[in-house]
Amino acid sequence: MDSRRFIRDDIQDLSSYVSVKPLEVLATEIGVPVDELVKLDANENPYGTTLVVREAAASVPLHIYPDPAQGRLRSDIAAYLGVGPEQVVAGTGSDELLDLILRLTLPTATATATPTFGMYSFLSGIAGIRHVEVPRNSTFDLDLVGLRNAVGSGAGVVFVASPNNPTGNAATLDEIEELCGLDALIVVDEAYAEFAGTSAIPLLERYENLIVMRTFSKWAGLAGLRVGYAVAHPDLVEPMLAIKQPYNVNVAADAAARAALAHRDELLATVRTIVVERDRLSHEVGTLGWLVPYPSDANFVLFDVEKADASAIAASLRERGVLVRHYDRADLSNKLRISAGRPQDTDRLVKAFKEVGPK
Repeated sequence: MDSRRFIRDDIQDLSSYVSVKPLEVLATEIGVPVDELVKLDANENPYGTTLVVREAAASVPLHIYPDPAQGRLRSDIAAYLGVGPEQVVAGTGSDELLDLILRLTLPTATATATPTFGMYSFLSGIAGIRHVEVPRNSTFDLDLVGLRNAVGSGAGVVFVASPNNPTGNAATLDEIEELCGLDALIVVDEAYAEFAGTSAIPLLERYENLIVMRTFSKWAGLAGLRVGYAVAHPDLVEPMLAIKQPYNVNVAADAAARAALAHRDELLATVRTIVVERDRLSHEVGTLGWLVPYPSDANFVLFDVEKADASAIAASLRERGVLVRHYDRADLSNKLRISAGRPQDTDRLVKAFKEVGPK
């Protein structure tokens, strides 16, 4: 018997989401000790979280199931954003909630402004939903006419990352408002909002078809615990709570996220440090003369590579234990995305670029 005959036909052709490898695996592959790797390929917080947050995660009883209603976590998030707890639902990273939105709505099609976060097309494919890619312009700004046409052709959910990954630029509130005027659910993914200092959260008062996604992975240094959340009208949040897995946010993640909010001043000071280093990264690498930075509102910078092959440069950096992100796709041709690290990480990166770049 062929067991694969039980699997959906379209799943056979679905491309897997390309994830980064664990540090220990990379260190073994490259032949460099873990503590000597410069990891600038996943937009992680290079400083990690704080001691008080780690202690909060370690202090919870592990033999008791978490609160399925996420009561304290939703209340703390709501207080942080100035919204009501009935507008918040948390998940195991915002990725789970993106999937939840698709299962809740089952639209004829989804639309995104590309290049962008690959999870939107990946999750649409898993759900068997047609996905429409609307290319951004040469400066990676939104094509609002194209997105409007996508909705007109059946896209019931539009995903917009702001700031956008991997280009780094944020959508304006005017652009988001224009999208909210469409007959579709508008999902604004704000994974990097704390670095940008702008948000579509205030628009929730006027637009019931808007969902804003956030995460603790970046600003709070909790990528390993996987905790994110969605903020929306209660009429959207209530059914999301009803269909989510009951115990989706584990007890350690719940405690760590609440501690991060309680001690956010210290973590947001780190965010400001990362923003300063992001700008230094852009300047220092840009002055090499063959890498051109795009403006960024996030914790990473996208660079055009001139006079060299970006794939070969990324591979040469990797041999030196310096990890950056290269995309094998036409709309990101010969570009590298580099996360903002610590000052010593930027120094190692620049030194490595000088060794591998065009002479």
